[in-house]
Amino acid sequence: CKSEASGNIAGVTNSSSANYAVVSPVGRGTVEMIHQAPRLTTLEDKTIAVVGGSFMASVTHPEIKRLILEHYPSARVLLLDEIGSAGVYPAPGVVRRSKEEFQARLREQKVDAVIAGNCGCGLCTPKECGSCIAAEYIGIPAVAIAAPTFVGQVYYTSLNNGVPAPRVAEYPGAFALHTTEELIANTRNILWQRIVKALTDPISEQEINRHS
Repeated sequence: CKSEASGNIAGVTNSSSANYAVVSPVGRGTVEMIHQAPRLTTLEDKTIAVVGGSFMASVTHPEIKRLILEHYPSARVLLLDEIGSAGVYPAPGVVRRSKEEFQARLREQKVDAVIAGNCGCGLCTPKECGSCIAAEYIGIPAVAIAAPTFVGQVYYTSLNNGVPAPRVAEYPGAFALHTTEELIANTRNILWQRIVKALTDPISEQEINRHS
């Protein structure tokens, strides 16, 4: 960092140029990244968990289930009341029963993909994307649904918990400002394509490096 200053102090004119080194007292964090499982090639014949209860999920999630079954009739869809959720992903060394139980249910039900949301505030975002992180840790592709303002928080939360290439399906606007009709229309016409893309597009090295 270079600082240049000149001035008149107590009648003395000074002119100086100096270089300053700044050292942060906070060490660089090191998080061991997991190796994420390949994304799906199709949602056909797959079991998909659509979980979370924040920000109008009671409207968007049944519509997502309907769309999955409309486009992939052989798929099986489990909603929150059938599979639960992980909650906020625990810090290293911390055991959280909700996360352990959620992962156990994913295995028992042979879930192939997780869709979680809706991330629409600073408190609900870690809670909802925690289910995606928990799924990725046991080799299940996942995508978090988030309002534009909270997409970055999903990335940071996931990266800080060891997921190198988190997937987000961005909802076009603030959930709470939209009517039921608008939520359904946006889910059908915009969000749906983003969800499928997030679950089926392969993860590239460029994507991993972009967030590292």
